[in-house]
Amino acid sequence: MSPYERAGARDGTPFRVLAVDDQDDNLMLIRRYLRTLQVDITTAANGDEALAAVAEQPPDLILLDVIMPGRSGFEVCRQLKSDPATMLIPVVLVTALDSREDRVKGIECGADDFLSKPVNREELLARSKSLLSLNQARKELEAARLAGEVRHRQTLRDAFTRYVAPALVDQILAAPDPLALLEQHARRHAVVLFADIRGFTRIAESLQPGAVVALLNEFFALLTEIAYAHRGTIFNMAGDCLMVGFGVPIETPGASASAYRAGCTMLAEFQHIARRWKQDFGIDAGLGVGMHAGEVVVGNVGSPSYMNFTIIGDTVNTASRLTDCARPGEILMSGALVSELRALGVALEIQTLAPMFVKGKAEPIDVFSARISG
Repeated sequence: MSPYERAGARDGTPFRVLAVDDQDDNLMLIRRYLRTLQVDITTAANGDEALAAVAEQPPDLILLDVIMPGRSGFEVCRQLKSDPATMLIPVVLVTALDSREDRVKGIECGADDFLSKPVNREELLARSKSLLSLNQARKELEAARLAGEVRHRQTLRDAFTRYVAPALVDQILAAPDPLALLEQHARRHAVVLFADIRGFTRIAESLQPGAVVALLNEFFALLTEIAYAHRGTIFNMAGDCLMVGFGVPIETPGASASAYRAGCTMLAEFQHIARRWKQDFGIDAGLGVGMHAGEVVVGNVGSPSYMNFTIIGDTVNTASRLTDCARPGEILMSGALVSELRALGVALEIQTLAPMFVKGKAEPIDVFSARISG
């Protein structure tokens, strides 16, 4: 088989070559020589035409005359190599200039190779095919790199969407180093929400394991969807309890209002599940919610063999204690959270309760109740 068989990309499409020269005879000669390679050839008579042709459809190789009216081949080459969109296109300077200074100037302009005039057929074919193959290899490497980046970003997206509201995922992935978000430890102001099924111990004891798991999955699916709809982040699922953070790890405006609306929606929607559970299984279930606003520490916590991206601190503990005290169909909120909601102008239907001592607090905290009627 001839070494000058058809030159084309691996998908079967022919390579595109742009030949630039102000002499028609030279262009005709190049066309005749390259006919053996069966490439698609476009021609340009000067530098401006060449740049326009490249902008319209970037070629796989440029054969560029140096001495032309207007822009010289050196100028055209320098412009192409300074543009990220065209810098990888191989450029061969075709010139009668043969001094060392001219060669150095061509190299400084970014030329990939040189051909001397008059052009030798065998040399033209050999250099063209070599550079076309090199350019194809570059394209394949770049395509593989881009495909790898796509897979990497999809892996990150899949990882983040397990915890973070989809509305926040794009914001996280837009960061220069999304993984740094998981690796850093920082203090953030956040609203912490716990939601816990009341009476689930009795439910677990009265039903078969498969039914218990199915009910839990239904419960967590519902609450996760609600949390995500209000830009919440899932930090923990333990037993029959869900922990959600708002305004963390990405600061979001109106996090307090989002948390309050999420809690109210959870209570309202859980009533539908509870009624169906009562009808299908003869069990009584209720949902208690506790919420508190304050500073948390966010980051990876655990051991060398097991890590968990979570939030910790007094705010988390207080929200958990409030949840323990919440009755079925009730949200218990701290005074700190209610103050933030009032500052945001959120309409509240709440009842003021007596100050409550919670574990870990030396002084009682103000507590407010919101209930969803069945």
